[in-house]
Amino acid sequence: MTTYIINILFMIVFAAILLLYIPFQWGKKAFCIIVSIQLILLSGLRHYSIGTDTYQYKLYYEEMGNRSWSNLWAEFINILFKGAEGKDPGYAIFEKIIHTLTNNYQVYLIVIALIFTVPLGIWIYKNSREPFISFLIYLCLFFSFFGITGHRQTIATALVVFIGYKFIKERDFWPFLALILIAFTIHKSSFVFLLYYFLANKKITKKYLFLMSGIITAMFTFKNQAMFILGTHTGYEQFIEQYKGAGTWTFTLLLSLIMVVTIWKHEKLLKNNPQVAYYINALLIAMLFTPLTYVHPSAMRIVQYFSVFIMLLIPEIVELFNKREKILIYYAIVTLLIVLFTKNNPQYLFFWGKLSNEMHKEINKKHHLDTIYLLA
Repeated sequence: MTTYIINILFMIVFAAILLLYIPFQWGKKAFCIIVSIQLILLSGLRHYSIGTDTYQYKLYYEEMGNRSWSNLWAEFINILFKGAEGKDPGYAIFEKIIHTLTNNYQVYLIVIALIFTVPLGIWIYKNSREPFISFLIYLCLFFSFFGITGHRQTIATALVVFIGYKFIKERDFWPFLALILIAFTIHKSSFVFLLYYFLANKKITKKYLFLMSGIITAMFTFKNQAMFILGTHTGYEQFIEQYKGAGTWTFTLLLSLIMVVTIWKHEKLLKNNPQVAYYINALLIAMLFTPLTYVHPSAMRIVQYFSVFIMLLIPEIVELFNKREKILIYYAIVTLLIVLFTKNNPQYLFFWGKLSNEMHKEINKKHHLDTIYLLA
């Protein structure tokens, strides 16, 4: 965990220098570039033992050298258009392209980190009032998945959320649909983000917020039925049955708290920045799908496409307070995020580091798996 704490301290130092003592736009740009580089290195230089699926992905990537282009294209066509078994064939094509350039898995991790973090940094730079808060939210709440565990959905999210957001705001449907279709072949869960195109600029009214609050409450009651419908129509039938111990209590409480404050202050938020409507609608959709995580934790994959917008929404909430209150709120948010982060005691090891005995045992178990084809 020490590596993460050092990176957070660096972020605080850079924020103090670049966001307080340099003209805002120049300082903001420099800050976003420097922190993006930090996150790219943190993700790309990790040991293959760090991350739930990193080692399986390593084996899968190294096996790509034995697969021919003709086989991959045939698989792509058969899965997408002929109903053959398999999933996410676009990811295999992506792997093969990178593998032709380098068979070094560490370089591959850096490529994925670049594909995700560069659009993220640009997205935060263009849309966030407080880039330090936005990046800290990402590091403390989302980095463990997008920067450590994910490969396929990490790429898909970069395409549809951070790159696609421009086309959503400009109401340019066809380029956005093209991104959705490309991302769908890499991780099919990304198709759910198409919903956001039609709801992103929905007018925020008291009646609409009341209606959505009622639907979200109903979703908690009928979560099993909703998961059955979603699972049978999206190919995720394995997630229909309730998973013992499912539930994202801390994350649900956090999103609920943000939603309550947002509903309470929505008029002031929209007056300060009309673009907040996009963030509020994303939050409402995230809350709509959150009950499904109490049926199966993999439903969090759907929630994450929308919940990342709290990186933009929370800075807008902070902006509502006067100068003295803002300082207190600012420190409270930073403290809460760091406490939540350290509570999980995340482990980190650079690729040149030595594995502990416990890590060796875990890797050996993974090495003897019958298959490396990931389930989610």
